[in-house]
Amino acid sequence: MQESKSPQSSRGSRKKPRNGRGGVPREKRVKPNDHILINEFLFLQGERSITSEIMTYLSDNEGKRFRSVELAKNLGYTESRNLPGFWYVLHKLQEEGVLDKDSKRCYGLAGQELPTYEDVIVQTKQFPCPDKEHYQVDKSYTGRITTHPNGYGFVCVEGFDDDIFINAESLGPAIHGDEVEVLVTKVPQTYKTQQSPHQRCEGLVTNVLSRSLEVLVGTLQRKNRKYVLLPDSRNILPEVSVRIKDAAGASDGHKVTLSDLEFTKSGIRGVVREVLGEAGSSEVEVSAIARGYGIDETFDEKLLEEVTSIGDALTEEDMEGRLDIRDKAVFTIDPVDAKDFDDALSVEVLPKKCYRIGVHIADVSHYVREGTLLDKEARKRATSVYLVDRVIPMLPSKLSEQICSLNPKVDRLAFSVFFKVGPEGEVMQHEFRKTVIHSKRRFVYEDVDKILEKGKGSFYKELSVLDTISRKLRDKRLSEGGLEFETEEVRFKLGSKGEPVEVVKKERLGSHRLIEEFMLLANRKVAEYITTKFALKDGTQYPSIYREHGSPKEEKIGILSNFVRKIGYNLELNGTSKDGTPKVTSAALRKLLKDVHGSNVEFLVNELVLRSMAKALYTGNSDGHFGLGFEFYTHFTSPIRRYPDLVVHRLLFEYEALRKRRKKLTASRRQEIGMVIDEVCRISNEREKSAVDAERDSIKLKQVEYMSAHVGKTYSGVISGATEYGIYVRVEEFAIEGLVHMRNLTDDYYEFDPNSYSLVGKRRKRKLQIGQRLKIKIHKVDMQRRTIDLVLG
Repeated sequence: MQESKSPQSSRGSRKKPRNGRGGVPREKRVKPNDHILINEFLFLQGERSITSEIMTYLSDNEGKRFRSVELAKNLGYTESRNLPGFWYVLHKLQEEGVLDKDSKRCYGLAGQELPTYEDVIVQTKQFPCPDKEHYQVDKSYTGRITTHPNGYGFVCVEGFDDDIFINAESLGPAIHGDEVEVLVTKVPQTYKTQQSPHQRCEGLVTNVLSRSLEVLVGTLQRKNRKYVLLPDSRNILPEVSVRIKDAAGASDGHKVTLSDLEFTKSGIRGVVREVLGEAGSSEVEVSAIARGYGIDETFDEKLLEEVTSIGDALTEEDMEGRLDIRDKAVFTIDPVDAKDFDDALSVEVLPKKCYRIGVHIADVSHYVREGTLLDKEARKRATSVYLVDRVIPMLPSKLSEQICSLNPKVDRLAFSVFFKVGPEGEVMQHEFRKTVIHSKRRFVYEDVDKILEKGKGSFYKELSVLDTISRKLRDKRLSEGGLEFETEEVRFKLGSKGEPVEVVKKERLGSHRLIEEFMLLANRKVAEYITTKFALKDGTQYPSIYREHGSPKEEKIGILSNFVRKIGYNLELNGTSKDGTPKVTSAALRKLLKDVHGSNVEFLVNELVLRSMAKALYTGNSDGHFGLGFEFYTHFTSPIRRYPDLVVHRLLFEYEALRKRRKKLTASRRQEIGMVIDEVCRISNEREKSAVDAERDSIKLKQVEYMSAHVGKTYSGVISGATEYGIYVRVEEFAIEGLVHMRNLTDDYYEFDPNSYSLVGKRRKRKLQIGQRLKIKIHKVDMQRRTIDLVLG
């Protein structure tokens, strides 16, 4: 690495200071944001050179922290006119997460809490955006604030192409996640980039409109006659205090949740609501992740009493009006550790090489009636949450694992979709019926694959037909615009205390695809049927919930195309949209995914394509699903674990009952349903995001925990990313990613080459490029920040 310059080395810009009061040298005070001095300093010294000096000095003094003026002095920048430029480089490194600043305003190397490489590539956005509004000085705006652990924040205002930068002194009482009113104090004269100091909009928080923070999760620490909470979220900046009488028996080092939060000028005060256990424990840390996303593992006693009143055995009243198919060969196919069974399949042979295929879905709507305590709780939760070591169900276990679940060898209620399918997989007819079923077998995915591979075994004929039809359905779906992604996922074998003892890559089997195709078919046909079959006299469609997935975001597609070109692949963009941004077809994306299949960059490109696409959402509008290539799509097949599916069940049954009676939906009922759908979609989208984020964080926790026992060991890896601060490497054996920081590349001084997304050694010209295989060693693991630090092996 490049050596730092001695503080005594000569600087062309230095002059002898004038004497001030008492003969003490004094210079004219400078402003930190003096853009003239900043640009002069950067021109004379070079931003990259200053960055290298700062990083080298802090690397040589790892573990030590310095005030900004002290750091500048140690590097030889003693003249005050140098400080604004030096501070600019320092603050930029801090904003990028390479450095951090503690409560004493001292700087040091960050603990590698850096974004994933997919974040680096995909979250880059075109700037300025021609279709976005621009801010005006002295005008107020409303938005949501995101604060950074280093003390500053950004306010995001919908419809604008930039966030408003809020320095630490201008945050006022605002806390991470608050909805705030902000007064814009500075707007750059021209919009060209967000990187230089004079190109950021700045503002001042004038009012907190609403607080999003209701519960805090963290570790208690005794401080004199009170406790302070060290929040798990580093974005919470004010001190959080707890009176001893409000600690609910918790003691120093306990992980707790706080509620009844009071926001004062001196910080936040709260009351301990739940003591999770000793901080650092595997199980406790996963519980803390769940609570941090507002995910509760317990149910209210009154609700459980309501569930107790529901009987397990079916009555004549339960079965009234249902098609009884308990004699048919119905079976489920699920993961080995599944506890709830939403869906089952059946198949019968018809004349002329046709088949009657049944997709049977648990009839949760029969037990969870609209407006009950159970329904209100399910709507609030919206989804089951699948964490690395547990499932937190949407419904109490008596329902999700027993009464509703399509368990083997017991009678169960279902909402079934029957398809008449031709020999080429074409759907000739379909029918929706409430049914009573009796599952004959509970298969796991691996069992089905073995039976199909051997050509014999339980229900082989039925499984073989389903496998053949599912392949035809898949081929047809892909030929009509559907995409298929291959991503690497892992699961963990856990010890008695929840600690990870083994990492296992999840394998995508043929049986997974078999089930997937029939679930997609059912979801698609339900959406198509509701949309095309039901309408008011004026032609207005009946309301329903849809699963919408828009076309890829144009600015991200441009970034993706540029990225894959630099690593040797091509994404064809055919034409431009109205605003001049590139457009892409599903066929072009499918070709790219096929081109990278089997390569060292397959997993990275798959992830990037996924991240560049619009997020799938629940909505009341039927706008199609780009990724699947479907004009109509909803969720119908998982009502035990997804609330929108439960609502679609209710709506389909209600609309079918009206149709059979030759009645129309009244305008007032339509309006009532529309209001319910709007609320359900909003809640479900929010809770789904929380569930996905919690699952991701729990996996990351176990990955880091597992690798902490392997520090010093060497593994094979593939470079998955290159940036100005180092290279990301994916450890092949575990599908776990870590960072080789620039400061740990000690065999040469490396520079980032943006043209090839690689690091190039200045002396030896060694190139570290995406897709390259190499040996790495686990250097350091930070459990608190959940990061893995690597060095070359």
